[in-house]
Amino acid sequence: MKLGKIVDPGYQSVLRKLASQDIPLKTAFKLKGMIKIGNEELVKYEEVRSEALKRLGDKKEDGSLVIDEKGTVKLAEENMEKFVAELNALLVTEINVGSVKLSELGDKVALTTQDLFTLDDLIVE
Repeated sequence: MKLGKIVDPGYQSVLRKLASQDIPLKTAFKLKGMIKIGNEELVKYEEVRSEALKRLGDKKEDGSLVIDEKGTVKLAEENMEKFVAELNALLVTEINVGSVKLSELGDKVALTTQDLFTLDDLIVE
């Protein structure tokens, strides 16, 4: 699965929805491990993204970052291009989180077609 999918808030939301449902214990255990891997990758992603912003962001005279009223780090156009290129290269990184078969979820799971589409790299069969 691509890192970009793991860090997508929509993916995270549907994954939490699935994890909160009545699924067989063995599948729940497997899913918890997959969620743990995803969360660890999400933390690493946020750390390196933050480091890149610190490195490339506009700085005040005191060395602190220039942040606008929305809380966004200001980047010069040249640095914005570098940041976007580095971030895009990172987001296509393959992360092995595992998968679960649709049949392993049991017959009580309520997922929409959109939910299944969102989890297409996670749920196989």
